[in-house]
Amino acid sequence: MAKNIRTLGDAGSTLLTELTRQGKRLFTFDDASGIYGNSNSGLRELLSTLVERRWLQRMEKGKYLILPFEAGREGEWTEHEFIIASYLIDPYYIGFRSALNYYGYTEQVSRTVFIASTRRKSKAALEISGVSYRFVYMSDRKFFGTTEVTLDGYRVNISEREKTIVDCLDRLRYCGGIVEVAKALWYGRDEFDFVKMAEYAQESGNRAVSQRLGYLLESLRSGTGETIALLRESISNSYAPLDTLATRKGQHVERWKVLVNVPEDELLQWKEH
Repeated sequence: MAKNIRTLGDAGSTLLTELTRQGKRLFTFDDASGIYGNSNSGLRELLSTLVERRWLQRMEKGKYLILPFEAGREGEWTEHEFIIASYLIDPYYIGFRSALNYYGYTEQVSRTVFIASTRRKSKAALEISGVSYRFVYMSDRKFFGTTEVTLDGYRVNISEREKTIVDCLDRLRYCGGIVEVAKALWYGRDEFDFVKMAEYAQESGNRAVSQRLGYLLESLRSGTGETIALLRESISNSYAPLDTLATRKGQHVERWKVLVNVPEDELLQWKEH
């Protein structure tokens, strides 16, 4: 029981007070070092003690979350998962299914936060307070189309609405499949800039994205003539599977060079009438 007593001590109090004054509920070892002003070994010992006494939670090596008094003896507290994600890698943006959830384009609830970055982590995923953080490597060419949102006073990078759709069509395994993208296109139909979406599809460098997007927009009777024309410019000579998570059997649609390997009733059965 003694190990759960949340005593703080002078050094710990000084460190946490200054971090709080600076508005840092999450911080790095370097942040703490700038305040502590002593040997690294002494600081490491202090941070380890604060973790043990439930004043801090170690998110990963050198990165910490301050647990407020309300967290209690067991340290049952966490920040918004997107805020934590913003500290785990740089550059980054929240994308794929996580962005679909944020914008309200999917009913699927996921305990995984998908983080796109041009850097690679030694571990493809981390688990922090029951939430899985999945790192998705993106080439420089595909790392664009982001915006900032503010959550609890922190600015967080997230893919734009249009880029979220493009990313999902590029890597369907990170959003739950083509049906989830079809739903998102329908639910967000009054919010999307479809011309921008088509331009982003071209910029992604994956022609299959334009092919899938064009087929979905026509199936949903969404988009504009300009959008369709832009997407038609990007069609490959090769057929692309509509859903990379499904079997490669189905109907070949010449207009979009798409292998429709998902039954139409499954693709659109959720659609409002």
